[in-house]
Amino acid sequence: MKKVLLILTLFVASYVAADTLTLDLLRLLDNYPQTEGGYWENTYTDGTIEDSVFRFSHTGSPDGGEGMAYWEGFTLCTSGDTTNYGAEGSSDGWIQNQWGCMAGGGTDSVGNTVLGAPYLVAYWGFFAEQITPDYYSVRVDFKDNVYKPLGVWICNHPWPYYGNINGDGFASAFSKEGDYFALVAHGLDAEGHPVGTTARLLLATYTGGKLVQSSEWQYMDLRALGTVSAIFFTMETSDTDALYGANTAVYFCLDRLAVCDADVQELSRPNNLRILSAGEDSLTLCWSPVENAEAYLLSIDSTEETVTSDTIYTFRALQAYTAYTLSVAAVNSKDTSDIALISAQTTDLTAPSVPEGLQVVQSNNSVTLTWNPSEDNVGIRRYTTYLDGEAYRRTASCTCTFAGLEKGRTYLLEVESEDMAGNKSARASIRITMGQSALEATISDDTGVTEVFAPNGMFMGNTIPCAHGAYIIKKRQKTNILIVQ
Repeated sequence: MKKVLLILTLFVASYVAADTLTLDLLRLLDNYPQTEGGYWENTYTDGTIEDSVFRFSHTGSPDGGEGMAYWEGFTLCTSGDTTNYGAEGSSDGWIQNQWGCMAGGGTDSVGNTVLGAPYLVAYWGFFAEQITPDYYSVRVDFKDNVYKPLGVWICNHPWPYYGNINGDGFASAFSKEGDYFALVAHGLDAEGHPVGTTARLLLATYTGGKLVQSSEWQYMDLRALGTVSAIFFTMETSDTDALYGANTAVYFCLDRLAVCDADVQELSRPNNLRILSAGEDSLTLCWSPVENAEAYLLSIDSTEETVTSDTIYTFRALQAYTAYTLSVAAVNSKDTSDIALISAQTTDLTAPSVPEGLQVVQSNNSVTLTWNPSEDNVGIRRYTTYLDGEAYRRTASCTCTFAGLEKGRTYLLEVESEDMAGNKSARASIRITMGQSALEATISDDTGVTEVFAPNGMFMGNTIPCAHGAYIIKKRQKTNILIVQ
């Protein structure tokens, strides 16, 4: 089953059912028959598209024989076509193929594409709006009342999607930092005047040296619109012309618009969020009760987590020493509150392992100490080496050269590991005596027996020799290779 990562609002759609009205385009197919091309056969005729309380605007005029057929607003489609009909320098291929959807079909209630399912294609009539006062070409009216819009599913249309990549006869490819394409929803009051509330969804943006846009259905939260009698949509793009407006093809796809009754009592946002405890693999969050709330919806890093009737919850199976964003919203059978957020980080109390496999090589008046990497649950930050008990050097690698040592003198070399949270291991140590032409090394841990072997495996005794050559040193089931120079 497809795992959908959604903001908590999307989880609300499956929880809140009472007094919610949701657009169901499957009910419309009999009344809005489709052409072989997968679009409403009356697209080039004036009319409206209606379902339940929703009335979608539609303006059309047929071809009078001069290739001047036109439409704007919404039209019902089943094409699901994702083909790129454009070419750099030309948009001619799109004129007969305006009916596609980048997801390949309509959506279910949680954003999964349903191949073959109907959806609405919208075209924003920017030019008509400029010359006609109080005209909104892409408009949804509520037929019998005022409502509170909850949200709607939006998908990129193929024409702007591919135009943002390649350009077309009008649009330029998005290639500059900050290039963008966005959809904006506005609320209208009972007299048809804008109430000043808006909601915005970014459809494409060029950021970090790359174009980011989705071919899947995206949820657009409309709760900021408040109580309205209608919604109208406009579009924004960074690719504009001073005379003609948007160069980007101003199309989008829509499905599953949801509203609730205007008399629904609004729930307040949960407040007083705080972290009661933070462990290596858990975070416990609590908050103050919300009046009239029946439950609370929890998420972590925008991924739905659970529903609870308590005002305390423990997120488990987390990664140690990791930052998370926790969120909670209050719900009842009629409403969902705004989301409250808090950031928190798990702890790390586990020290890294002691460095093992210490080996030393003498060169004149210096000694190079190497060791095997330590292990840790969150990662090693660095190592600190010590010379005769005093900190000598910090390093991210598993080697350190101790310089300026005196021949004939014995030194204690130590190394400890430190993880990303600052936890430190015990020190591993080795004691060395600087020779005139050889290195005499004695492991400081005297438990266990030291055994010396020649490279061919012949046992040489229990004392590390000073003679030139290579030797295999075994102590406490750990093997070091010592090269005496």
